[in-house]
Amino acid sequence: MAMATGGTRHKGIRERTREHRLAAFLCAVAGALIVVVAVLVPPSYDALPDACGDRLTIAGGTDVSLGNRRRALVESWNNGARASRPQARLVEVSPSADLQYSQLKAAQETGTCAYDVLIMDAQWTAEFARDGRLKALDEIDEGALADSRDFFPAVLAMGAYKGRQYAVPFNLDVGLLYHRDKARVPAQPRDWPNEAHTAQLGDYEGLTVNALEFAWNHGAADVLTGTRRPSRAELAGRVHPALTAVARRMRPGKPLSTSLLRGFKEQESIDAFTDGGDDALLRHWPYAYRHLANDPRLRDGGDLRFGVTAPPGHTVLGGQSLAVSASSRHQRDALALIQYLTGTESQQQIFSCGGFAPARFSAFGLPPGVLRPGAVRSIATCSQRERQATGRDNAGGEPDSVTSERLTELAKAVVAALTRARPRPVTEHYATFSTTFRGCARKILTGAGVGREAFAAAVDDALDGKTASC
Repeated sequence: MAMATGGTRHKGIRERTREHRLAAFLCAVAGALIVVVAVLVPPSYDALPDACGDRLTIAGGTDVSLGNRRRALVESWNNGARASRPQARLVEVSPSADLQYSQLKAAQETGTCAYDVLIMDAQWTAEFARDGRLKALDEIDEGALADSRDFFPAVLAMGAYKGRQYAVPFNLDVGLLYHRDKARVPAQPRDWPNEAHTAQLGDYEGLTVNALEFAWNHGAADVLTGTRRPSRAELAGRVHPALTAVARRMRPGKPLSTSLLRGFKEQESIDAFTDGGDDALLRHWPYAYRHLANDPRLRDGGDLRFGVTAPPGHTVLGGQSLAVSASSRHQRDALALIQYLTGTESQQQIFSCGGFAPARFSAFGLPPGVLRPGAVRSIATCSQRERQATGRDNAGGEPDSVTSERLTELAKAVVAALTRARPRPVTEHYATFSTTFRGCARKILTGAGVGREAFAAAVDDALDGKTASC
């Protein structure tokens, strides 16, 4: 008995030692994260605090909207917040979606209360909710989403997990086709991609998105989307041949093969399109429109030298959502901030002024449930909206680079693409899936000779969270 008691005591000591080591490790991770964020955050932003404070902290990726419209909305909250509401600040952790995921995940695993609101890629919801890192909105307020009918259903659904809502859409993303004056815009899915096509094919989430669109539009339309788990036979017999068919279109020396070999990401693909000829095509997100419109090389007097349309066939439905951290000490105020940032007026501002596509019907002048491009109402320009809000001409801002007619054209393209958009696979192991799938897709697209069964086995394992490669 004495030996057993001593063994138990030593076992308890060992367990406490492991706990102390684990706690020290987590603290070290949190400290390292704070250092990384302090380095990556632009000088105009405050660094992440090393302790919880009275202000609300919103953490997310770099604001790529024109004029930092996300930050402008946060400042608007601060200027209009009631005395009972805390001030808020925006912390940018990284321009890369993959690094955003890693850094937010590491921070949440420490249980830090330094973050109150997370700006998340919609694909992360399942994992973060499963691990208890997010607070279900109805636990904070049963009426948190009283106006849920005004959100596009497919976009709102990306913030749900096991029947409960954990995140609210901040902006949606769909693939759009930007075309120069003399470009031959593909009319059928089989015509896309073509020789003049530039895309985001670097080794990051952009390649995952484009490869899924390639697969869906070349024979695997209902595979690797949503909650339905594909079989290995579908992966081998439909997805692999679809990617192989696209690989045959990537002839050496053409822009598509160039963007693959050079590993273009968002900005590089914009630059390639801008530098290209009159037959150039670009697959990109809605926010690229405002950046292109402000480039003098793509302007002819007061008009633009490019257009935008919904791509033929299916495109990936994505976007960023706002969620309340389970470790936040200000959960009710965090929810109130989310409701402000995702309200109709805020959504209209980020679209007209920043280029982010809104997630509400009302932001496009559409009644709930009416998803028709032709029903989109005329979209006011940024200066028109600011004049309405402040009563001052242009509110001291820059002249509009796009007209109301052009913004309405963009809105109709977004709605048209949304009618054919599909979500990426909904899985608690999305990060593992994405890394494996894009690695395998890259090998196929570059002609590396990946076998069907090897491809199917690797992707199937990745969907279960197992590290795999082709």
